[in-house]
Amino acid sequence: MKREKNLETMLVITVGMLVLYFVFREKTWANNLLIASLVIGLIGVFSDFLSEKVAWVWGKIAHYLGTFNSYVLLSIIFFVFLTPVAFLFKLTRKDSLKLKAQKNGTVYEERNHLYVAKDVENVW
Repeated sequence: MKREKNLETMLVITVGMLVLYFVFREKTWANNLLIASLVIGLIGVFSDFLSEKVAWVWGKIAHYLGTFNSYVLLSIIFFVFLTPVAFLFKLTRKDSLKLKAQKNGTVYEERNHLYVAKDVENVW
C-alpha cells in the first residue's frame, strides 16, 4: 500500500507540473517545469527509495501549507470579509436576539397563547 501511495503522490506532482507548464508555457522558465515533471515521473517509476523521499518531502510541504492556510489565510478572510459584514449587519438589523437591555429588566417575552392539540402535532 505504501508503494501505491508514493506512486500516487509522484503522479500528482507530475501532473501538477505539467498543468503549470501548459499554463505558463509562454514564460522562459516554463521548460524547467516540463523537465522537472519528467524527472519526478521517472523517479516515481524506477526508484522506490527516491519516490519515498520525494513523497515525504511533499507531505511536509503539504503540512506546512495546511498550517499556513488554517492560521494565516483564514484569519485574513475572517477579519477582511466577515468582520465588516457583521458590523454592517449589526447596523442595519434590529435586535432580533433581544441582547440589549429591556425596559423591565428581563429578556423574556410574555406570550398569552392558549395551546390546543394542533400545536403539538408534527412538532418537527
